[in-house]
Amino acid sequence: MHFTYLQDDFRVSNTVTLNLGMRYEYATPQWERDNILSNYDPVTNTIIPARDGSLFERSRIKPDRNNFGPRLGFAWTVLPQTVIRSGYGMSYVHFHRAGGANILPINGPQVINAVVNQTDPLNSAFRTTEQGYPADLTDPSRFNPLAANITYMPEDYHSSEVQSFFISVQREIARNMLIDVGYVGNRASDLLLLANYNQATPNNAAGTIQLPNRRPIAGFADITYAFNGGRSRYDSLQVKYDYRPRRGLMFLNAFTWSKAKDNGAGTLEAPNGNFPSPQDFRNLDADYGTSAYDQPLNNTTSVVWELPFGRGHRWLSDAGPIVDSLLGGWTLSGINTMTSGEAVNLTYTPLPTFIVSGILQDFRGANNYRPNQNGDPYADRDSVTTYLSRDNVTVPTDPSRPFGNAPRNSVRGPWFWQMDVVAAKDFRLPVGTDTRAQFRLEAFNVLNRANFRGPNGNRSANAFGTITSTYDARQLQLGLKLIF
Repeated sequence: MHFTYLQDDFRVSNTVTLNLGMRYEYATPQWERDNILSNYDPVTNTIIPARDGSLFERSRIKPDRNNFGPRLGFAWTVLPQTVIRSGYGMSYVHFHRAGGANILPINGPQVINAVVNQTDPLNSAFRTTEQGYPADLTDPSRFNPLAANITYMPEDYHSSEVQSFFISVQREIARNMLIDVGYVGNRASDLLLLANYNQATPNNAAGTIQLPNRRPIAGFADITYAFNGGRSRYDSLQVKYDYRPRRGLMFLNAFTWSKAKDNGAGTLEAPNGNFPSPQDFRNLDADYGTSAYDQPLNNTTSVVWELPFGRGHRWLSDAGPIVDSLLGGWTLSGINTMTSGEAVNLTYTPLPTFIVSGILQDFRGANNYRPNQNGDPYADRDSVTTYLSRDNVTVPTDPSRPFGNAPRNSVRGPWFWQMDVVAAKDFRLPVGTDTRAQFRLEAFNVLNRANFRGPNGNRSANAFGTITSTYDARQLQLGLKLIF
């Protein structure tokens, strides 16, 4: 990876500052030292190995050399107590952590996924420890595209583009009192998305057609498709209130009202059962909806109070060493957090006649089957056993229509509220010029409130609609910090 940038700030006038910049980012495709790498080619319906030569021949991906990222920002002092700020920037994602889904060196035929049956000693295939593995267990000659899951990355696969922007108004409304109101957003396109390029067509209504006979590409089984099909959008109103009425006291409140949308969660990091792959590869628009990371409301309040007791403070400033060591130097802090509940994706586990893919791992492009949603998906939101409705959320019954109409992340768990507090005490040590020790008593979720996680969203599970876990209960910890 090679990045370079040019940036400068311009003082246009006494009230306006302009920030301009440009980045250029070049990240080569990944290649393997000895060219042990291959990629599927849909034009010839063959697997093409890498070879010595150009970067494309070694990686089977064309280099992406078009990643220019402009930067623009300004600050405008409209009035002595009012400032408007804004900024825009374009960035690029060059590497997605997708497990093995976009790593062509682990593709076939140079890599063989081999299975040895070791469950029954009476089975003729059973091997003792002394026998070891068969000599040709992972030999490329054993590769069978009808029994293997291969990977396909288009030759023109490229880095993902992310645009970020904001505008805010900051105003000092009274002495030591500040309010900041802003819009913050971003857009991302051509993100890594995973799917099955050889996704089978739905079965007939009777469910009598076997999966291999429904695949559109003959000669191959499942084909993990790692492509630039992902997109996301985030919009938010952010309000901050900062008040420092006197020395040693600070009050800060930050509120965010936002909406995050995308058509796939991040692979290996998807919360609440969300997949990085669509329900139906041939209908990607149906997967664009509420993001797994969506948190519409978030309010955080923090208070820091340096108690006015002890030497150098308002009261007990002439206290003796013993009184000062007990009462002086204390600081109390607290953070109160209130947020919307977790987004939960409704899913179901299809019967064999309903499936359109043999891929089971989400990081390989497994389909994310969703049920049908007819009416309000909630039942009793005050109950942990009947949180979701079994009547309004149903599993498809027709094998020719395996894809339900439930939108992605259409339900949400209970809201979250937690208060954390800290009591800290500073001690001066008779070593050096400014050596101190700090004792800390920290309490997380000090009120020991039960904050419930999201409900089980799998309609096929007996536990569907139930909540069986919570966030952490109250935790107390003691700490000692040395400052020198």
